[in-house]
Amino acid sequence: MGKSAPSMPAVPSASQTAAAQGQANTSSAASQAVMNFVNQNTPYGATKYDQTGSYTNPQGDTVPTFTQTTSLSPMGQAILGGEQNVSATLIPTAENLAQQTSAATTKPLDFNTPFSSYLSQGPQQLDQKTTDALYHQQKSFLDPQWQDQDQKLQDQLSRQGIAVGSDAYNNAERQLASSRTQAYQSAMDSATGAGSAAASNLFGLAQAGQNQNIQQQQLAATQPLSLLSALYGATPATPTQPIATPGQTAIAPTDVVGAQAAANNAAMAQYQAQVSAQNANTGALGGIAGAGIGAAGMYFF
Repeated sequence: MGKSAPSMPAVPSASQTAAAQGQANTSSAASQAVMNFVNQNTPYGATKYDQTGSYTNPQGDTVPTFTQTTSLSPMGQAILGGEQNVSATLIPTAENLAQQTSAATTKPLDFNTPFSSYLSQGPQQLDQKTTDALYHQQKSFLDPQWQDQDQKLQDQLSRQGIAVGSDAYNNAERQLASSRTQAYQSAMDSATGAGSAAASNLFGLAQAGQNQNIQQQQLAATQPLSLLSALYGATPATPTQPIATPGQTAIAPTDVVGAQAAANNAAMAQYQAQVSAQNANTGALGGIAGAGIGAAGMYFF
């Protein structure tokens, strides 16, 4: 009586394999997290990890949850408290400066300064005005002098008996007029040269004054922002934190899928070997039976 045929290996459930792999991954991740939660003690303070609960994911896997607690040394805590007090004290000042900054930076520059009138005329107009002013100043000194000389000439000619309208009288008047013209022309030339230099100097001073006025406006606009930046820059630096990241330990999750595939391949190989062996046995028995039938026929023949 022959042996029964070998049974086909059962096909593993894909959902069960995936669930097992997910559970292995979760377990590895939780173990890795626990191994990396290293309590620390430093000169600046301490850091510790405490399990405070657990979490169950939608797949039903439960993992522990932890709380990290950091504490500073007494000196570090005093420094941190002092920093926070300083910052809290400076907050009203910073808010006030922020409002001033908003108002100052949006205010347009005013170019209508006391120097604008000089700059709007230009050097040429200033030159003429300055020349006229200097000439009239010198003329105010020359007029009385030449009036006095004219009177003295009239007195002199009268004492000499030189009649008005005579050649001698007219010659004396022409000489006096020529000298007077030369004196006033010299005053005009002097006023022109001095006026040009004074006008150029005045225009340069007006430009410098205008630039200084604009710079003062710009300074007034940026001063609150500069003070605000300096205020933030003056905030004490945060003390060294007592947390140092430890070396991370990595744990590879169990390869459930690979292990299941290897087991399935081994079962299939065993099944195929059994099928091959059974086929070989069946063939051998058939050969023996055929040989026996042939021999019997020869005997009866």
